[in-house]
Amino acid sequence: MDQEFSTFQSWAIVELFGHTQLAGKVTEQTIAGQSFLRIDVPHTTHCPAFTKYHLPSAVYGLTPVDQDYASRMAEHIGAQPVNSYNHHEVIAEIIREKLQDINKQIPETTD
Repeated sequence: MDQEFSTFQSWAIVELFGHTQLAGKVTEQTIAGQSFLRIDVPHTTHCPAFTKYHLPSAVYGLTPVDQDYASRMAEHIGAQPVNSYNHHEVIAEIIREKLQDINKQIPETTD
């Protein structure tokens, strides 16, 4: 018996574990042999457009909607592509390490 499998593609509101919602165009994408949901969140006044990947097991709800509604919900949700707080910590750590390396290279002077 031949079966046709269609790749999922829809604008949707995605409800994720951790009380997180995203709104955007949802498709299925395989990465390293694993199936992920790809959520292309449209640009909003809060943030440029971005893409997030989630394993299907992280999703507890998906509501198909039209593009206009998904765009309006993306604006309302105000999701960000990454947690900037974590990036500040990593950047600060890199700067500290580089400064330590520089300080090791500066010869000590004696007066």
